[in-house]
Parts: sequence; structure tokens; C-alpha cells
Amino acid sequence: MGLISLWTKCPDVLEELRRVEEYIKKNISSKNELLSTIVTDLVDAGGKRIRPAFVIISSKFGRYNRKKTVPAAGALEILHTATLVHDDIIDRSKMRRGKLTVAEEYGNDIALYTGDFLFTKAVLMLSKGISAEKLEIIAKTIKAICEGEVYQFNDRFNVDSTVFSYLKRISRKTAILFASACLLGAYTGKCSRNVEKSLAKYGFYYGMAFQIRDDLYDYIADPERVGKPVGGDIAKGIVTIPAIYAMRNNPAFKEIVSRFFAKKAILADDEVDVIISGVKKNGGIDDAKMMLNTYIERGMRELMKLPSNNYRKLLEELLLSLRI
Repeated sequence: MGLISLWTKCPDVLEELRRVEEYIKKNISSKNELLSTIVTDLVDAGGKRIRPAFVIISSKFGRYNRKKTVPAAGALEILHTATLVHDDIIDRSKMRRGKLTVAEEYGNDIALYTGDFLFTKAVLMLSKGISAEKLEIIAKTIKAICEGEVYQFNDRFNVDSTVFSYLKRISRKTAILFASACLLGAYTGKCSRNVEKSLAKYGFYYGMAFQIRDDLYDYIADPERVGKPVGGDIAKGIVTIPAIYAMRNNPAFKEIVSRFFAKKAILADDEVDVIISGVKKNGGIDDAKMMLNTYIERGMRELMKLPSNNYRKLLEELLLSLRI
């Protein structure tokens, strides 16, 4: 689902997202021809633009200020893109959104520089309309994302990963960026403190649910629909919540996974198939769905604290769309 199809129900949000697209394209270029080509291709690759939309929607709960909100929304999207470029280096991913990743097409060195370039561009965009105090939000967000990625890297091939460690990891790796998007939007819209707090919590819970659903799809989705192979994470030793629950439910299954992980290397396809089957048989999917619904319910409770309007309804629809 692309930008237009997702936001058709809210034409004013769609119009502002188009302005964000224009702003990004205008401000993302580089004097270096290769770098400029790469980042332009990344922006043109598209996406749902959920994070910049959260900035816009959150700002609508106050006094919408386009001059401040559009750059903030653009910066959040560029920041997200930077994390994806770096993720693809670490994960050795070959494809992203149906195209070769920067790392695959140009090599890890250029991909690393590209991600760094995008991080600095994001901060520059924000500095034009956000106070130094609020820039700290982005600094802390980048710090947390880096910590989350390191937690995940260090936890590879670990059959003793816990639900707590997993939730801690995804809170930094994914949820905090959604929370920051809502917080920045609330700030640019000069929302009340209570509204700002509820929007930030909603963004956090949405992000947690978003990542749990993504990790569920790694076991149950149609590869063509989600654009990546099923079992991609577990093949690289990344243990997510369905496998954590399944191993907790059945120690014998945990022993099987432990044997596969002993070599600390990419798993063979048949090993991945065994783990996927074991996760399904040992309750990993059902338990993970329960955790997913827990965060959806928490997000809904925060929404009920917000003023009743079309934007709250839109946030509700977005949250409920994460159900499996």
C-alpha cells in the first residue's frame, strides 16, 4: 500500500504529505553526484510515510503550523531512511522495497556514508524550525535506535533471549521513533501537555505493536506480499517474540534451535523450515498475537484521552489495522 492509497480518507493529511515529499526532495541533494543519486533513489522508492504522517496528525490536535511541521515530518522520514540503510548493512540484506539495497548495489562503505549523510540531513532539517531543547528529542532517539541495534546484534543466536529483553530491544529499535514523531508533531502544534503526553504514549505503543506484527510476519506472511523472505530474521540468528515464546513453551524445541545456532552462522533453508514449523506448533504465534493485542489495547486507551475528532479516528484506524 503506497502513500496515496493509505491516506485517501484524510485528504488534508495527504496534501501535507505531498508537501513533505517536495520538501525532502528539495533539501536532500548533495554536491556529490553519486551521493545525490543514491539518496534521490531512496526517496523515490516510496513507502507509506507513516512516521511523517504521525508528525502531521499529531500537530493537527493543536494549531497546525506548516512552516514548522513539514520540515519536522521530512526530518523524521529521512532519519527513518538512514536507519534502514544502516540496517541493511548489518543484516546483509539484498533487497528493500523491491529494489537492491544501497549496500548491495554500491557496497558497505558507500552505504555507511549514505546513512551518515542522511542522519546529518535530518538534524539540519529540524534545526530550521525546532528549538535546541526539542532537538534533544532527536538526539536521544538516534542514541536509542543505535543502542537497540547493538542489543539485537549482541543477542543473535541466543536461545535464552527473554520477552523482557526483546521488548526492551524493540522499544529502542522501533517504538521510540514513532513516539518521537508524535511528540514533535504535538510540539509544532503547541498542544497541551496532556495531549502531548498521550500522543507520545500512543506513538510508542503503536511502534511496539508495529514491530511485533512485523516479527510475526517473518513466520506467517506471504513473502511476495511483505517483500522479503519468511524466516529471514531467524536465519540470521535474530530471535524474536514468536520463537521466544515457542522455546519457553517447549524445552525440547529450544534444544533443537540451540543445535542449529551452535555454529553461529546463517542457517540453512531446511533448518529455518524446522524452526518456523516448531514456532507454529508450540504456541509461539498465538502468544505473540496476544502480546500484539496488548499493545494495541494500550494505544487505544491513550487515544480515548485525546479530543474526539477525525484525526483521533484516523489514529484509531491505523492502530487497529495492525491486528492479525
